[in-house]
Amino acid sequence: MTPDEACRILKVEPKPRGLSRDYANQFGDAAVVAAYERRPPYPASLDPLFVELAGGPAAHLLDLGCGTGELARRLAPQVGAITAIDQSERMLALARALPGGDAPNLTWIAGRVEDVALAGPFSSALAAESFHWFDWPALARRLTACVPSRRLILAERHDAPTPWAPQLATLIARFSTNREFQSYDLLEELTARRLLVIEGRMTEPLGPFAQSIDDYVTSLHSRNGLSRDRMTVEAAAAFDAGVRAAVAPHATDGRLAISSATRVVWGRLGAA
Repeated sequence: MTPDEACRILKVEPKPRGLSRDYANQFGDAAVVAAYERRPPYPASLDPLFVELAGGPAAHLLDLGCGTGELARRLAPQVGAITAIDQSERMLALARALPGGDAPNLTWIAGRVEDVALAGPFSSALAAESFHWFDWPALARRLTACVPSRRLILAERHDAPTPWAPQLATLIARFSTNREFQSYDLLEELTARRLLVIEGRMTEPLGPFAQSIDDYVTSLHSRNGLSRDRMTVEAAAAFDAGVRAAVAPHATDGRLAISSATRVVWGRLGAA
């Protein structure tokens, strides 16, 4: 076997630039936390699948990088227990205050998922738009020890193509503070490193989600590289004005119909 063939079988190079902890830390910014609830929700029709994959009604689910706890709060009444972790104290403070945040079987933990104290074992682990930020090999090793099933559930939202997508891409490229971002495919990254064996997948559409232009613009500031706390006032204002100009022709009575879909992939963790 040649060295090139070996590299293709087992990927060992560092994570893509732009996914470092320095960029992940922006999700603790007050501006990002304030914008987070403007994101489209995960389809409620996925709840039975999440419960099944978690291990059923008696499951103890570990939610990794839970943010404001949309799924943790929603699934808590449907499973035995949920332990939800996020490194941002601000995110967890909001999660506790939102509906369902005080569920008695829901435990919130602030810290890095790679090394925070855990009281397992857990039936499965869930990462909703968060796993790309973690130290993949370190976390995979840790989860194989505290999740006997080695079940990992990944959920990612994807916006449907919009007429203003090219303009938005240009604005993000110009104003994003993440100047090291590289395109990547999380599943390819994990499987190439032998950290995940995929067992199943499905995609569920949310359908049109009505959102005001103001809320849509705010939602963008919850994304990587667009924290208002890290942009200059002038840059944030110019970005917002550009987005408003791009979307305004497609709004009805000041509201946009946003279509998105959530891809759920599940599999068995490895620990290369």
